[in-house]
Amino acid sequence: MKKLFLSLFVLMLGAFILAPNYSHAQLADGTYNIPYQVNKPSSISASMANDYFLKPAQVIVKNGKATVQLTIKNSAWVTEFNPPGGATVISQNAGADTRVVQFAVANLSNPVTVAMKIDIDDINYHHGYSVDFVFDATSIPQAKEQNTQANTESSKVVNNTSKTQNASNAGSNGNKADESVSVNEQVENPQTSDSLPHLFIFMLIASALVFYKVRQKN
Repeated sequence: MKKLFLSLFVLMLGAFILAPNYSHAQLADGTYNIPYQVNKPSSISASMANDYFLKPAQVIVKNGKATVQLTIKNSAWVTEFNPPGGATVISQNAGADTRVVQFAVANLSNPVTVAMKIDIDDINYHHGYSVDFVFDATSIPQAKEQNTQANTESSKVVNNTSKTQNASNAGSNGNKADESVSVNEQVENPQTSDSLPHLFIFMLIASALVFYKVRQKN
């Protein structure tokens, strides 16, 4: 059993080392309206603070980096709004009692924890707490980056092919105009994924548990 475990471990380790280098794909540049919900910390249940914000959020993606703009209702009550890295007030409407805030988000797939403070003098309510902003970024497409090196090599091949074809046509048919070969080729990066490294880690943990149970029985 120990030999089996060691063999399995070596195979997984080798596969993990030789696996392709996977990374998060960038989001496509643009401006998007995406739904979101304000939840209690580390929960899927909506917080009372969810009613303080207009939906949807506006997300501006530039060079793969996302900036979120939210409209706060009952702006006078929300005296503090502190996401990671801070927020900037874009505009305010005193008549509607709203304000638009903007802040950067590193990863829209993860909840963004924001510290807030609510002050309502009329009912003597003064309370600070944290909430999780959960964004549904499924409507934002991923950027399809071109493989620059592959495109460069392809362009060289196309140019050489065109020159060869033109020279051949000029030698055999002096009265004919040169013909050129046009090739429009796009090479895309492989689709990114995080599932493979996670699978290896899961298998490694499972193997360790099996080995632990076997040792206990012995």
